[in-house]
Amino acid sequence: MRRIISIVVLLFTATAGWSQITISTVTDETTPSSKVVMTALRSKLSSHPAQFTLVSNKDAEQGLVITADCLPQKEKTEPVVCFYTAHYAGGSSKTFMGGGIYSGATSDEVADDFIASIAQDVVERWNGVIRDNATESLESCLFLTQSSCKVPNMLTAELTANVINLSQYLQKGGLKK
Repeated sequence: MRRIISIVVLLFTATAGWSQITISTVTDETTPSSKVVMTALRSKLSSHPAQFTLVSNKDAEQGLVITADCLPQKEKTEPVVCFYTAHYAGGSSKTFMGGGIYSGATSDEVADDFIASIAQDVVERWNGVIRDNATESLESCLFLTQSSCKVPNMLTAELTANVINLSQYLQKGGLKK
């Protein structure tokens, strides 16, 4: 548990400019081990409301999508073996952020490993993924329309514009990826 608190403190420090990260979770509820691990993971994420907000899968809000599943246990004494993937879902695109396979004696151990790994994924990749998605969104708009496009907020300072057309974008040299 101490490791989880350290990771969340690191995450809070690294994400001081963000208010919260919205998280949507997906699992196979028919597999008991998957359901138990996801319940533990959701509980751990909910215990850090300053950093994470769990939202429904129907919520179109941008944020992190976590998919996790576990191998079925034939006996309760078998280890819990699970994997997760984390994606940033921003606007119309979804970008892979990280994943992992963990095993433990209990679902709580696996959920601890998941939250630590997910926090590390966020710390290492969040800003880059959001910028890349914003750039892709703007470029898609510019290349698909003959009119101007709204510049995503995080790119306005870099492009010194709130609205831009393709010609202006190309004159500025585009955005570095």
